[in-house]
Amino acid sequence: MNLTRLIYYSQRNPSMSLSMGELLEICKRNNSAMNVTGMLHFNGNYFLQVLEGGRAEVSSIYHRIAADQRHLNIILISCQDVRERIFPTWSMGHHEGMEGETRGIFLRYFPSNTVNPEAVSADSLLDFLQDVSTELV
Repeated sequence: MNLTRLIYYSQRNPSMSLSMGELLEICKRNNSAMNVTGMLHFNGNYFLQVLEGGRAEVSSIYHRIAADQRHLNIILISCQDVRERIFPTWSMGHHEGMEGETRGIFLRYFPSNTVNPEAVSADSLLDFLQDVSTELV
């Protein structure tokens, strides 16, 4: 089995209701059953997510997300085989918001307060997620 890491970026569909608590519980249950780990950042308008696990399992989850009407304009930023997981202990780590310290971390990796998902480096996104994940431990 190849270990795969997938990173995507999407907009929240404002016409659909969203309960982050429900979404996270479903993600954790499904990911755990498939031995997939990862991290989700949600700033209120955009999702940035990393999924790590077997290639078929990560692909299956990504296709389910792509069909989910809570997401618009999904952009696959990176999908590659990796040697090890960055988020090995979380079926789905979660970070929300862009205030205070998070904004400072964000501006360390990006030139402005917004991400252009078509021009951003996957490495910068991973570094940002790793940094904000330390706030969760």
